[in-house]
Parts: sequence; C-alpha cells; structure tokens
Amino acid sequence: MAALALRRFAVFGAPLGLGTLAAVHPILADRMIPADQLGIWTLIHTAQIPLAALLGVSVLLLLDGVDGFEARAARLAVVPWIAAFAAFDGLAGLATGALSEYAFANPDATVVLLDAARFLTDSPVVAAGLPLMALAFGLVAFGGAGIALHSNHLGTAPAIALGAGGVAWTFIHPLVGAPAMALFAFGAFMAERRSAGRSTARLVAASDVPA
Repeated sequence: MAALALRRFAVFGAPLGLGTLAAVHPILADRMIPADQLGIWTLIHTAQIPLAALLGVSVLLLLDGVDGFEARAARLAVVPWIAAFAAFDGLAGLATGALSEYAFANPDATVVLLDAARFLTDSPVVAAGLPLMALAFGLVAFGGAGIALHSNHLGTAPAIALGAGGVAWTFIHPLVGAPAMALFAFGAFMAERRSAGRSTARLVAASDVPA
C-alpha cells in the first residue's frame, strides 16, 4: 500500500505541482524580475527542479514493464533531460533572480547587475543551447513514452496527451505549463487505470487456475 501511494504521488504529484507553478509563473516582457515578484520567482524556480526530476521518475514508473525500442530510448533520455532542464532553470531562473535581488538591494550597482542578468539570459548557452538540449531529450523521453505506451494498448488520445504535454512543458512552461501538465496527467491517469485493470485481470485469471 505504501509503495502504491508513493507511485501515485510521483505519477500525479509531479504534473499537479508543475502545473500549479506554471499557472503563477510571472511573464516578463523584458526578461527582468520586478522587485515585488522576486519571492515568487525564486520559489517557483527552486521548486521546479525537484518536481521536474519527479516528473522524470513518473515516466520511468509509467514505463514499468513496457518493452520495446521507444520505451528503452525514453528511459535513457530521462536523466539527461532532468540534467539539461535543471541547468537551464538554475541559470535562467535562479541566477537571474539572485542578480536582480542583489541589484535592488544595492542601487549603485543596479545598472551593471541588470545588464549582467540580461547578458546571462541572452547568452547562446542559456538562450538556445540548454533549452534545445532539454527539448531534444524531452522529445525522446516524453514522446518515446507516449509511443511505447500506445504500443502497449494505451489509447491514442491519452498517449498523445502524455507525450505532447511533457514536451510542451519542457519548451514553453511559463506560457502553457498548466494545460501541458493537465494533458500529461490525463495520459498518466489513463495509463495507470489500464495498468491496474490488466493487473486485476491477471489476478482473476490466476485465481481460476485449478489448484
């Protein structure tokens, strides 16, 4: 029972948490964090890292017992996806937040520090390299999981929802994170329901075998 509760927490807690954070994520027109939003900005980008790791764990749990090339590829892509996203979120989120916080606390250094924050978010590594790396591994992890689960008799709509939700959250979570995680949760729910149904069917079949 405890193992089942932990499984449900990982599979459904991750999309629920990430979707909630995305719903309150500030949208910054000039990539700078206003002083009154620094607290929520730091909270969101701190919490996103372990929750993203938990989302990766949920993919592994959903693929438990599923074989095939797509399933194996998805499992292999989960860890580098977590690493790439954590590196991007740490730089684009936490680092720029820390620079902005220090700038507001030290007005004499504001111009230099805010320029540094802009340069950080505009640098090729942060603006393109890490997001594209996360997207590439996300396509394999979430897309592969959706294809593998569909091959394992998950319906087309739930499989697409799970894969597309994970990929969309990876790439543009501040804008579409909440609906993307709702899609992932729907796909995960259908996959879990089907898995539970198949397990029950196997138990019934085993109980009908003469002793």
